Amino acid sequence: MIRTIITALGLSFATSASAQGDPASGLRVPGDSATMRVLSIPTVISGRDSTPAIVATTPQWCRNNGTSKRIAQTAVAGTFLGGNLALYEYFRRAWWSGERAPFFLNYDWDGNFRDQDKLGHAIGGYLLAEGGRELLEAACMSEKKATLWAVVYAAAFQLQIEVWDGTQARYGFSPPDLLFNTIGQGISLSHAFVKPLRAVMPTMSYARTQALKNTQANLIPGDLRPTVDYSGQTYWLSVDVDTLLPKGAKRYWPDLLRFSVGHTITDFIDPATGADIRAQRRIMLSLDIDPLKLPGNAPWWVTIKKGLRHYHFPSPALEFRSGGVKAVPWHR
Repeated sequence: MIRTIITALGLSFATSASAQGDPASGLRVPGDSATMRVLSIPTVISGRDSTPAIVATTPQWCRNNGTSKRIAQTAVAGTFLGGNLALYEYFRRAWWSGERAPFFLNYDWDGNFRDQDKLGHAIGGYLLAEGGRELLEAACMSEKKATLWAVVYAAAFQLQIEVWDGTQARYGFSPPDLLFNTIGQGISLSHAFVKPLRAVMPTMSYARTQALKNTQANLIPGDLRPTVDYSGQTYWLSVDVDTLLPKGAKRYWPDLLRFSVGHTITDFIDPATGADIRAQRRIMLSLDIDPLKLPGNAPWWVTIKKGLRHYHFPSPALEFRSGGVKAVPWHR
């Protein structure tokens, strides 16, 4: 769900911003740990594999048990505590202020929006775990230990949302949501322990639908908002093909490109009337840009690239759905 996605992206950027002395700190590479962190991305040598080489070093504040390390750990603890208190208050006002009900279960499979919300839960779990891992590594915890604790954090954070949803007449506690939360957290966990899986990353893209535009303009009734504008959301698995190819084949694949498989849906809100309608699933195949492979390693630019790596850039796509296959010139 978008609410956990926003939370996780905030955690990730908070970590990036704190790593002033280490411009590429937090970029995950094989063997990364609290004592092996990214320092620089050297210039690509023409005619060879264009994947940037990575030189590792120890973050300055983790090299001793002095004041700098304690400050970093205190800052991370404060980020977790303050951020979660603020988010709880936001959720309480925005999501849990409606009609209350006795706690109940809601097995909400295959509704009008065809489980699109479940994929949002999965990427939310993934991003929460990744953001938590980066914060804990900034506090000088080893990569695998940080990943385990970050997954525990993500699971607890998303579980509390489901529990509170269970007391709201509009939502209910959703075991399917909990399942997809766990899938997303599991992807983050797999990246720490199975290095080849790091080439596969959940990403997302969004374009506001006509139904949302009409709702916001008061042309149709309803309370559609961007967080539940499922027809405009596409969730992808983006593959860094270059890292998976054998050495002899790498020159045939531009390392800047990822191959992505996505899921989105047609309108589930009629943009003309605001009525609920049953959407169709849309399976998308496309190529998009891997931001981490863009040139430049200035600290501010690396921070931006780290955030953008979770976004699927607009691109041509091939769409599969009931009724046939078609080319989409520009999918957002």
